[in-house]
Amino acid sequence: MSGSPSAGGVMTLVGAVTDRAAEFVEQRTSRRGFVGRSAMVGSALMVGGSTFVLRPGTAYAAICSCPPSATAVRRDCDCNDLCCGGYTEFCCHVYGENACPPDTLLAGWWKVDNSTFCDGAARYYLDCNKARPACSCGSSGVCKGSDTTCQCRTCDSRRDGCTAFRYGNCNNNVACVGPIMCRVVTCSKPWELDPGCSTVARTDPATAWHHRACLEQPVEPEPEPVVVTAESRAWAKAIYFDYIGRQPSAGEEEALATEMSRGLDRVGLSVAFSRSDVYLSTVIEDLHRDILGRPAGDSAITFWTTRLQAGATVTSVAAALYGSDEYFDRFDSVEAFVTSLYEDILDRPPADSGLAYWSGIASVAAQRPRVGAFFFDSIESRRKRVLGLYLRFLNRLPGPSGLEHWAQVLTSGNDLKLATFLSGSREYLNRAQDRFS
Repeated sequence: MSGSPSAGGVMTLVGAVTDRAAEFVEQRTSRRGFVGRSAMVGSALMVGGSTFVLRPGTAYAAICSCPPSATAVRRDCDCNDLCCGGYTEFCCHVYGENACPPDTLLAGWWKVDNSTFCDGAARYYLDCNKARPACSCGSSGVCKGSDTTCQCRTCDSRRDGCTAFRYGNCNNNVACVGPIMCRVVTCSKPWELDPGCSTVARTDPATAWHHRACLEQPVEPEPEPVVVTAESRAWAKAIYFDYIGRQPSAGEEEALATEMSRGLDRVGLSVAFSRSDVYLSTVIEDLHRDILGRPAGDSAITFWTTRLQAGATVTSVAAALYGSDEYFDRFDSVEAFVTSLYEDILDRPPADSGLAYWSGIASVAAQRPRVGAFFFDSIESRRKRVLGLYLRFLNRLPGPSGLEHWAQVLTSGNDLKLATFLSGSREYLNRAQDRFS
């Protein structure tokens, strides 16, 4: 008939449309469906007939489903929604973290070269497949599993638990995995993140613009420049001198003065010094000289420094020294031992009743540390230690109310707490200006 297309013309038209439709389907389906896209278009021709030739989008709509699985959780989504795209959703969108969720493992990866998301370097996409699926894989190494739901969380979400596919360049020692539950994206090489991944590369440029806001690292604001004050430098010098017994190096002074100028609490900054090896070694050394009349020695300093840093008190160290055989063996009787505790710690001789009571307890060797702790933790001892710390850090004696307050605080052997309070005070700061400005 005149004007009617020839059979060859019809086939040429259908062939051209099939090629165009295949390109469209390639953009909408996953990389795992490249081989089958022509078959899909052929199915569309059968379903859509001449309508597909005139409007290929309609024919595509006729054959797609969201997601395309008889066992899937289906949603009434448009075929242009991400739910119908064929790719798997990002883990951070589903689970809140750009990492494989529990009960999954990396089973493969691919990349996009020259990614703008990685400053022109390669961007890597890693599949997190279901581990220990309720199915048998056979030789394929992957199966769907009756315990995995294929779904789209929303129409604007890609699928998860649907695609039973495995590139096989990660964790090949695991013989069977389930569907891809989600995917991870990174600019780091997969084999550097997981030694179970090989360097065998796969590439899929179609995923170059796949992205989620949850993949972006928050941009930290630039810190405000810190103006290091002369006041903070003087305080840093004083802290090093009083705790460490030396002047700080230029770098040490700058670091501590910067922290103070940034507004950090002086008491909090002092804590690190009160817990430092150097300061605690001086505390231990002083106790050994005062109680045993000799240097502590490296092993004792190491032992007691570790204990104090772990939470032991100065009282516990003193009690152990006063209760030691070394201290006791300096005397020819239990009474002489107790008398020495009175005179060394309380600065007074014992009354007869006190001497008899404590001598009875101290006659048992295992009880001597308890006796030493009692004397060292007495109100007289605590007052003396408060006076010593005030002189060390403020170069003055405390007032009566301050003396009694801190004597009560030291009931717990908390000498280090008083030290940090004094060195963090405004008075100490003012004195530092006078000493080091």
